[in-house]
Amino acid sequence: MKKLFAPLLLLMILSIGSVVSAQDDEIITIDFVHIFSDDLRPLVIQEVIDAFEAENPHIKVNAYSTNADSDYDEVFLSALDNADLGQAPSIVQVEEGLTRQAIDFAYFIPISDVASEEQLATLDDLLPTVLGFYQIEDELWGMPWNVSNPTLYYNRDAFAAAGLDPDVPPATFADLLAACEALMTPDTTFTSCINWPMTTWFVEQWFAMQNEQFINNDNGRSARATETYFNSDSMLEIMKWWDQLDANGYFSYSGRLRDMNGEGIAFLTQRTAMHINSSAGLSLFVNFSQFDLGVAPLPLPHADATNGVTVGGGGLWIMADQTEEQIQASVDFIFFLTNTENDMKWHKGTGYVPIRQSSYQALLEEGYYEENPFYGVAVEQLANSPSNIASSGAVIGPSNEVRDHLLAAFQLMIDGAETSDEQLATLLDNAKTRADAELADYNRDFE
Repeated sequence: MKKLFAPLLLLMILSIGSVVSAQDDEIITIDFVHIFSDDLRPLVIQEVIDAFEAENPHIKVNAYSTNADSDYDEVFLSALDNADLGQAPSIVQVEEGLTRQAIDFAYFIPISDVASEEQLATLDDLLPTVLGFYQIEDELWGMPWNVSNPTLYYNRDAFAAAGLDPDVPPATFADLLAACEALMTPDTTFTSCINWPMTTWFVEQWFAMQNEQFINNDNGRSARATETYFNSDSMLEIMKWWDQLDANGYFSYSGRLRDMNGEGIAFLTQRTAMHINSSAGLSLFVNFSQFDLGVAPLPLPHADATNGVTVGGGGLWIMADQTEEQIQASVDFIFFLTNTENDMKWHKGTGYVPIRQSSYQALLEEGYYEENPFYGVAVEQLANSPSNIASSGAVIGPSNEVRDHLLAAFQLMIDGAETSDEQLATLLDNAKTRADAELADYNRDFE
């Protein structure tokens, strides 16, 4: 099988704790590589590791990120490169968009193949939409962990000043346009009304909300996708609405693709009155906003688009190239890290959505969301999403390449002069043609 990733500078696995002395040869060491290099989330992870090691003194867990600027692609490709050298980490945090590649490259084993019956029984406790994403053809490949979904952040002070009710944020595309009209008065200090990162993730949510699939073959779940639905009527309506925001001077972006942090800073520094971003950044928005912050569900394309959202974030995957003892230790640690208690700890410490129904219920019963209502927005949005093919999300082999063709169409719409319905439709037709060619090229490697 041909490798589908470009060679990178090999990032070797940290060796701390990986060499065990003769008298301690009963110690099983596992390496857990993740993307987090900030000052907050690694502390939460280490707290859980300390508790796990206290209960399992024969297991040593080394958790780390590859460097200060790690991202999902880097962590994923580095893990595969090191596996080729016989130095595979035990557990890898894999972004949801890399799911098809993680399966196809055959470096990982399904968790459902190695978990105990008792551990598998706890999967019934997962939120259905969360489980639905990672369960493909009746196998659980990765264990969901850092789960998020998009939310609307808004400046309540600006809403009040514009005569808008801060307790009634925009619920639909039409509502958002109307709010922008009120907010963008001639004397406004905002650069634009709303901003969000230039990414297809939000577009995919708006597709799922309308119970529509992003790609064919059951969103790539019953077989590898061979066709995208980029030129559908729903996609054109999304593009026309986005173009209307831009044409009215209501939308702005940093000029960089997928600039989650940069776009968030623009909102926090009050260059925009509203902002769409991941719920994963909630703690940062709460801690750094210098105005009365509001948080609301992602606006719907229209009032009937109630099918819910898909999961974002990443899951925990087990690499195949390790001893049976390491595999078992990895499974045990993953189920410990994601049990009810630690799921709640992770949610409170980071803003990521709890993945378990028991966690959500316990948080409700202790009044956590009454005291911290912002943290309940994304959780309720996901918990209220029905579990079906559309809300499970798309599983795409050449994930970045396919999505980038659609993203290029939206960027041309924002940065260029294409504004007529016919011109927008042509942009989407071209994006579909190029993306479908990417799928065909990818699929040939597995024929």
